[in-house]
Amino acid sequence: MTTLYKNNIKKMIIMLGALFSSTIFTTDLYCYAATIWCNPANTGIEDGSSKPTGYNTLHEALAVMAPNDTVIIANGDWRNTSGMYIDRAHRPPDGTNAQYSKIHAETDWGVKLPYIRIETLSSEPHGYIEIKGIVFDNKFIGRGVGHIIYHMNHFKYIRCGFLAHGLTGNSHAAGFGNANSNRKLNQFNLMEECIIWGSGRYMLYSKYGQYNIFRRVVIRHDYHDGAGGQDDGQIFNFRAYACDYHIYQNCISIDSDRTQYFSSLQHEAGGYWIGDSYGATGNSIMGSISIKDVQLPYYIASNGSGSAHIENSIALDVTVPGYTTLSAFVLKSNVDLTANNILGVRALGAGQDGFYGKNNGFFTVTDSILRDVNEYGVNSAVAGTNINHYNAGAGNFGTGAINSDPYQNGLLYPVRVEKGSLLATAGSNGGPIGPTILKKIGVSGTLYGEPGWNTVTEESLWPFPNEAKIKELMSETVDGVSGIYGFTAGTSIDGSPQTLTKYIWEYLGNQIPSDIYIPRPRVNTITIQ
Repeated sequence: MTTLYKNNIKKMIIMLGALFSSTIFTTDLYCYAATIWCNPANTGIEDGSSKPTGYNTLHEALAVMAPNDTVIIANGDWRNTSGMYIDRAHRPPDGTNAQYSKIHAETDWGVKLPYIRIETLSSEPHGYIEIKGIVFDNKFIGRGVGHIIYHMNHFKYIRCGFLAHGLTGNSHAAGFGNANSNRKLNQFNLMEECIIWGSGRYMLYSKYGQYNIFRRVVIRHDYHDGAGGQDDGQIFNFRAYACDYHIYQNCISIDSDRTQYFSSLQHEAGGYWIGDSYGATGNSIMGSISIKDVQLPYYIASNGSGSAHIENSIALDVTVPGYTTLSAFVLKSNVDLTANNILGVRALGAGQDGFYGKNNGFFTVTDSILRDVNEYGVNSAVAGTNINHYNAGAGNFGTGAINSDPYQNGLLYPVRVEKGSLLATAGSNGGPIGPTILKKIGVSGTLYGEPGWNTVTEESLWPFPNEAKIKELMSETVDGVSGIYGFTAGTSIDGSPQTLTKYIWEYLGNQIPSDIYIPRPRVNTITIQ
């Protein structure tokens, strides 16, 4: 059955369904979802029914795509090929009946496209769209185009990359946008196992949204010129502006401390800045990592009476080039914040703190580790329980505090404390002091509220998913900046090639356990379309 014939059948079914609202027509519509190929290398017949006969451009494939169809793009570097970008005029149709219209790479990470930027109007929200396996890289299209989509719901990015060149001023590398404060125009979206790097003010941006999940996203900030508008020196990797219920699971902000490539910095810059403005509430960071961020690894804020939570998360090495205020592993402002099982190591510059509570709302910290902090370990506005503080400056460390070197009491690797050690059972209810980041959080592909969306699964997080491809792609970045830096450079402790997993596990100077890279049994799955 040809693609054209299947599409005609579907159009007939859509019309009949609209007339009669019959369940059988809804079922038939799903059954006849078509697969359409795009293959710019094809020089022969184009009908989209197979890879050899795929349409020459993505725009041609999208023109014949009906709701719930899948477009498959043949592997290749199509960044400099006409008709291969996604924008408002060239985008997949919305899915129907809770099914998704999809654009997939032939194989994950196998396709490069120039950009995705869908700027729909707030009066026409869209959704039920899935993009999988594509690397978006705007290198050949000039300056100023970030990979942002507007007014979307139930939109999924799965294993995609976003490299942004030439962004200036208040331009952002990737994310979800909304033109007004109606958060329902940006909701129930997912970004899973994606990477974002290169230039931009905010690398991953969400504005006026709710119920969005960012799961196992890796970001490195390489360059920003700071020109073009107010507050441009206020830069972050993960940014949720005036957002509720934004969830960050097993995310990594890494190696973003090369301040020579940031022409200006304000007193607020760093890894994660979530919430803020319009009474943001319900935001959460779980099992996440900040390594070598500038100033504020985790900044959690609101200007109303909202609440937020951070747990089992890591902040290592904070760089502040010439600023002496607003620097802490975790800083809260105008929000009720609970934090547990946090690790913060090395903030030895002037004005650098561990946990700092600012303005209204309460801040409680439990079962956490601080080591090597220059100023306040915990400032007086923070309530603490079971904090292991060592060389951690001044402050009120609260009840159950431990003043001993965590490196000698069970902290060998940032992502866990060792069984049988002091730290393993000194926390609340006999649990650990310090983080445990060993398993994937959230069942893959699930949206906020779906079964398993927020559970700690039995799947190991290590070796980190797709780490070889992440290293390969992030080894190239914007012109004039080397991509060979931090985890993409050098060797591990035993002299073997560096990996993202080894870089993180060995960050405190101990060789990675030998069992982390033992192959695990493969689980066979069947995919039914």
